[in-house]
Amino acid sequence: MKSVRAFTLVELVMVIALSGIVLLMITSVMQRPLDAFVDQSRRSELVGQAAVALNRMARDIRLAVPNSIRQSSDGRTLETLNILQAGRYVSNRAGGDSLRFSSEPSGCETSNGRCDGFQVLDPDLTVTGARWLVVNNLGATSGSVPTVGDNVWAYANPGVITPTGTTFGASASGNETQITLNLPGSDFAFKHASPQRRFYLADQVIGYRCNAASNGGRLLRYTATSLSSSASNTAPSNAVPVASHVTDCTFAYQPGTPLRPGLVTLSLTLSRDGESITLQQQVHVDNAP
Repeated sequence: MKSVRAFTLVELVMVIALSGIVLLMITSVMQRPLDAFVDQSRRSELVGQAAVALNRMARDIRLAVPNSIRQSSDGRTLETLNILQAGRYVSNRAGGDSLRFSSEPSGCETSNGRCDGFQVLDPDLTVTGARWLVVNNLGATSGSVPTVGDNVWAYANPGVITPTGTTFGASASGNETQITLNLPGSDFAFKHASPQRRFYLADQVIGYRCNAASNGGRLLRYTATSLSSSASNTAPSNAVPVASHVTDCTFAYQPGTPLRPGLVTLSLTLSRDGESITLQQQVHVDNAP
């Protein structure tokens, strides 16, 4: 009879024990690199999310009407008035550099002789989507309150921004564009002429609200088509998140001087699963009106 070869119980137990020891050694050797890889991946995700959010904020800040950046009383909301178009205007009144609009049928320094518009040194300028016209916004404040007539957030007539509800039209006129205004009132005058005859067409308010929380808050972005006297300490219902897992954030705005640009400092801290990163970005702002 042929003999049959097989493992004994003792041999099988020894093989299982040795395999367990080898597996334990491999696991202990690989655990640290695996943990480091997971931590690095989480950190990279947080850094990427924070960088995208800060870059988007920086872009909106650079596209803001000069001197229109403001913060809420708690410092966690940042708002700007967004530039849709910009250029240089030709005064519509003889003997002056400012703009004044009325229902007068004639007697103005415009190509069509009407006083409800002005000429722009750009034959291809469009006004689609424009809601406000801004000239020489000084951004003046008294304490933290906007000065009426010298700040886009405090409307007056004369002032630095046309009233909400104004609609715009544009037609080419040689090498220029004739812009006409349909005002909700009978007339409007700008308080100051721009030294460089600059004008800005704005289309919306853009705001960011940071709702930080220890268990993961959010950075929210929102838009508005109406002007308020101050930035709110809460985000509106149409706000959308641009960053999550936010545990801390700070916004600091220094308006600067006529000889020095303004500076916005943004800081954002994101945390998840014990991992925390903080990114900071500074944005220079040209506030020359």
